[in-house]
Amino acid sequence: MKESASKKVDFLPAFCLLVVSKICNFRCKMCNMWKNKDRQIDRKELTIEEMKGFVDDLKNVTKEPIFIHLIGGEALLRKDLTEIIYYIKKSGFNSSITTNGYYINDEMAKKLVESGLKGIFLSLDGFKEETHDYLRGVKGSYRHVMDAIELLDKYRGDDRSNRLSIGITTTLMEKNLDEALDLAEWTNNNEKINDFFINACLQPFDADNYEREWFKNRKNSDVWPQDIERVCAILEKLALLKEKGYKICNPPEQLRLVKEYFKNPYRFIHDNKIKCPRGDLAPEINAYGDINMCFCMPPVANIREKKFSEVWFSKEMERARGEINKCKKDCDIAVNCFYKIENITDYISE
Repeated sequence: MKESASKKVDFLPAFCLLVVSKICNFRCKMCNMWKNKDRQIDRKELTIEEMKGFVDDLKNVTKEPIFIHLIGGEALLRKDLTEIIYYIKKSGFNSSITTNGYYINDEMAKKLVESGLKGIFLSLDGFKEETHDYLRGVKGSYRHVMDAIELLDKYRGDDRSNRLSIGITTTLMEKNLDEALDLAEWTNNNEKINDFFINACLQPFDADNYEREWFKNRKNSDVWPQDIERVCAILEKLALLKEKGYKICNPPEQLRLVKEYFKNPYRFIHDNKIKCPRGDLAPEINAYGDINMCFCMPPVANIREKKFSEVWFSKEMERARGEINKCKKDCDIAVNCFYKIENITDYISE
């Protein structure tokens, strides 16, 4: 393992996000990433050989078979996705993906299971078909998720010690708020589903202009809950269900912290003395090779220009890590998946 001149090797990646594509086929209310195609981005996405090179290099800065989580855009728009997953598995890492499920037919389900994928999260934003289809902007998207669950379960087999974990992820929004508890009950009673992960809505990703008070904008009224007391009551019920042993991945304390986020999205970090774990342990490699340690900071470097293992122990990374650890900016990212570093991969059931 490589060490810096100062011999500081305390900070090793515990998790890695790999954005395999910025393109998406959906038109979601809570995300603007689907507009990337319209924006005609001229940067070339990483080739599979470049991704394999990164995976090889990642072994120089890890001590354990960490998770590499593949996301988009829509991850399955990459025709070589299962080849990437297989290579990650062959290299000794675990892999998981988040997908809208639209491209999971019989053939793809079989390929995903055979690739060695450890966990898959299907985005489901409504207990009712019409709610999900509306929020996702594609008619029939709900049925694709339901079909994907059946097909993935069909191919993963009965060996519970080493089989694919199927999860559902839901973004809590105004339009689906009253269906959150129904979703929790449904996932808990569905033997084919292992996990249920709940995200708080954030300012729609890839917005043209980030607004501090985006939640007050009428165009986001389907996303941001309009009755804060109502959303807090539902979050408390979800926390109690988790304490009863439901398949909810979020720790109860995180669900209760989300209540503080909805009450005041740009004070909850200060008021609750939250420290963001991103800088220490969770890098992101985006579809163009940028190494990001924070969604709100410029990239530290690019793997096309410098090896990740060199960057991880560099002075530039040390400075970025220091900035994140001392950061006092108003930020809503930490409310979701990076709430606590030990919870990052809890969603993958054993």
